[in-house]
Amino acid sequence: MIRLIVTDLDGTLLNDEKHIPRENILVLKEAMERGIHVSIATGRNFHSAKEYIAELGLDVPVIFQNGAFIYQWMENKVIYQTALDKQIALKVIEGARNAGLFYILYADFLDEKDMYIDVEYKGSFSAYLRHNSWRLNVVEDVTKYMSNGKSLAEIALVGYEEIILRTLENSLNGFKDQTSVVKNNVVGDETFYEVFGPNSSKEHAMRFLFEHFKVKPEETMFLGDSYNDIGLLRMVGYPVVMDNGSDDVKQYGKYITKSNNDAGVAYAVRKWLLEQ
Repeated sequence: MIRLIVTDLDGTLLNDEKHIPRENILVLKEAMERGIHVSIATGRNFHSAKEYIAELGLDVPVIFQNGAFIYQWMENKVIYQTALDKQIALKVIEGARNAGLFYILYADFLDEKDMYIDVEYKGSFSAYLRHNSWRLNVVEDVTKYMSNGKSLAEIALVGYEEIILRTLENSLNGFKDQTSVVKNNVVGDETFYEVFGPNSSKEHAMRFLFEHFKVKPEETMFLGDSYNDIGLLRMVGYPVVMDNGSDDVKQYGKYITKSNNDAGVAYAVRKWLLEQ
């Protein structure tokens, strides 16, 4: 029996136009009316996900930034956060510069304009920067924006995967127990990796949701599409992968639903929960 539904946002709940298909909203609200808990686990920060949480009317803890931040926004309640040490962040940025990788500094979890870059980027993730231009700061040196007393959320690295992994191996040598590294997505020949503080993952955060809602992993449906969803797909009883997900991710799904552009979340919830 499913008692909790948790969904990813991009490529899952959202279509390619970055909207929630109306059918997804209606079906999830029907599930909530039947007493099923619903939440979100996303790589986005709070401000970039807020409109979708409002559309669903979710007054529950939500997982942001791949588990580094759990926030119940209607209550303005920070449930959990783990900051990235600034000295470690400096090492990662230095390594990225030496390797010629593109990097993004993400400042405090609740800063609306939280992204900082100091080099130009043209590549497979250009659309990501365009979609997030409203939260982007183009500065002379991102490291000058790391000592304002606020917490540091993460550093992202973009480029060829083998170069990123080699760079992180060198930069995080001796600090691996103080960091969490998440492979977020692959577009074309480039990969997007994120470096967070310790104990930051969707899996770690999901355990809090299990406790909060008093449900078991086997009573949970999770819907996702990308590499940062694999951990959750492996830990729940009803792992659902979108048809638009990569084959690498689909192997972890017990169920394959329609694509994000075809309201695949609604299809899965109706087929494997509401119609049962």
